[in-house]
Amino acid sequence: MATITDISSRYVDNVSALDPVRGERWGVKADPTRLTDYSPEGLAAIRALLQRTLNELQEADPAQDDAERLGGGWMQDFLGGEVGLIDTGERDRWLSIITGPPSSTRSVFDLMDRSTAEAWQPIAKRLRAVDGALAGYRASLERGLVDGRPAARRQALAVADQCATWAGNGEGGWFAGYVAEYDHRFGATDGALGRELRDAATVAGNAYGRLAEWLRRDYAAKATDVDGSGEERYQAWARFLLGTELDLDEAYAWGWDELGRLEAEKARECERILPGASFLEVQELLTTDPARMIEGVDAYRAWLQYLTDEAIAGLSGQQFDIDPSIRRCIVRIPPEGSAAAAYYTPPSEDLSRPGQTWFPTVGRTRFPTWDDVSTVYHEAVPGHHLQGATIRLVHLTRAHKLGFVSAHGEGWALYAERLMDELGWFRTPETRLGFLCAHAFRAARVVADIGLHTGRPIPPVAETLYPDWSGKPGQRWGYEGAIEFMTRAGGMDHEKSESEVLRYLSWPSQATAYKLGERAWLAGRDGAKAAARAAGRDFDLKGWHARSLALGPLGLTRLVQELTKA
Repeated sequence: MATITDISSRYVDNVSALDPVRGERWGVKADPTRLTDYSPEGLAAIRALLQRTLNELQEADPAQDDAERLGGGWMQDFLGGEVGLIDTGERDRWLSIITGPPSSTRSVFDLMDRSTAEAWQPIAKRLRAVDGALAGYRASLERGLVDGRPAARRQALAVADQCATWAGNGEGGWFAGYVAEYDHRFGATDGALGRELRDAATVAGNAYGRLAEWLRRDYAAKATDVDGSGEERYQAWARFLLGTELDLDEAYAWGWDELGRLEAEKARECERILPGASFLEVQELLTTDPARMIEGVDAYRAWLQYLTDEAIAGLSGQQFDIDPSIRRCIVRIPPEGSAAAAYYTPPSEDLSRPGQTWFPTVGRTRFPTWDDVSTVYHEAVPGHHLQGATIRLVHLTRAHKLGFVSAHGEGWALYAERLMDELGWFRTPETRLGFLCAHAFRAARVVADIGLHTGRPIPPVAETLYPDWSGKPGQRWGYEGAIEFMTRAGGMDHEKSESEVLRYLSWPSQATAYKLGERAWLAGRDGAKAAARAAGRDFDLKGWHARSLALGPLGLTRLVQELTKA
C-alpha cells in the first residue's frame, strides 16, 4: 500500500499535468507552454484523477504522523468537494469574472517568469494555446446548455464584457501590451522571438474576442434569468469552499446579528471623526477630502508597499516569528478588466516566486486612504501572505502545503484584521472605521449571498439598520437591491458593489467564507484559552498562532477541532 505522503505528492504532479493553470498558481515545475483543457474531456480526466486519488486514500497505509493525518483529511474533504461540483454540473456553467476559466487563463500569464529573454520562449507557445483552451471551455458551456444547466444571463454578459476588454481591437488587446515588455527589455536580443510573441498575442486576443462575441450573441440568448443557485447547488459549493454542511438559517440569522453589532461600532467611530454626522456624510468626507487622498497609481502602489513592509517589520519577532525567506511580499496593480476586489497570489512551491498582493484600480487615479489599510493587513501580513507562505515552510504533506480552503484562508485573513485592531495598529479613527467597514461588508456578504441564492426573505431588523434601503422586510433579494445594500453596509461605491454582487452570484457560498471562517478561528482561540485555564497555565497567543498556522488548510468542521487543541 502507498503512504499518504506518496499519494499527496503524486496527486500534485498529476493535477499539474492535467491542469497547468492550477500548477502555475501553485508554482509547481511543469510544462510552461500548456494551458488547462476545460473541455468535457478535460473535465472528465480531472474527475477521474480526483476519484482515483480518493480511492487510493481509502487503501493507504495508516497515517504515520500528524502531517499525514491532517493531509489525508484535507484531501478527502477537498477532493470530495471538487468531485461534488463536477457531478452537480457546476463546471458546465462556470461563468465568473473572478474565478472562471477566462480570468484564470489570462491571469496565469501574470505569474510566469519574464526575467530573461529565454523565459519568454514558452510564453509564446502558451499564448498560442489560449485559442484551444477557450474553445474547450466553450464546448463545456455548450454541453451545459444541451443538458439543461444554463448559467445566468447576467454572468454571461459580464464575462463577455471582461473578455472583450482583454481582447482589445483585434491587435492583441491586453496580450499585446503584455508582450511589449519583451521588446522593451530584450527586443534587440532576438527580433524573431519578438515577432513570434506579437503574433501569438494577436492569436490570444482574437480568441478572447470570439468568446466574448459568442457569449453575448449566442449563449446569453439561451441563459437563464434566474441569478441564484438554489439550496442544493449552494450546499455543494459550501462543502467545497467551506468544508462543512451549512445550517443556512443559523448562518443567515447570525450574519444579521453580526452586522448590527458592527453598525453600532461604526456609528461610534463616525462620531469621533465628524460629530453629529451620519456614516454617509463621514464617508463623503473621507472619499473626497484631498488631504486624505493619494494621487497617481504609482504613488498608490508605493504607499501600499510601505504599509506591507511596515507590518512585516513590526510583527516579526513580536507576534510572529516570520522566517526571513518569506519577509518579502510584492504589491502589484492588475490590468483593467479584473474584478474590483484586491487579491493575493502565494509564492511558488520552492519560494523562488514571492507572494504578491494585487490591488485593482478600476480606472481610478485618486485613492482615499481610510479603507485600504485593513485590506493590506488582510492580503499581506498578518493575513494571506503570512499564512500562505508559512504553510510552504512547515512539515505537511505536499498537496496540503499547496492547498487552499476558502473558509480557512479567508477566515484567517479576517481574523488577522481583527488581531491588528486588538494590537492597536489602526492608529486613526479613519483607518479604524475602514476596518469596521471591511468587517461590516463581510457580514453583509453573508446575508446577501445566502439571501440571493436561497431566496430567504429580508428580516425586520434590516429596516432598523438601513431605514432608507429599498429592500423591505418580507421581500426577496434582488440584484439592484443587493448592490444598494452592499454600498450602504460596506462603504463602497456603486461600481465596486456591483462587481461584488456579480462575484457572489457566480460563486455560491464563497462570500460567507470570510465571516464564518473568522468565527471558526475565534471559536478555536476561545477553546484553546479555556483548555489552558483548565490545565492551570497561561495562554500563549504567539505560540497558538504558530501552532495553528502549522495545521495547514482545513475545512471548518476539522478546523475548530484542531484549533482548540493547538
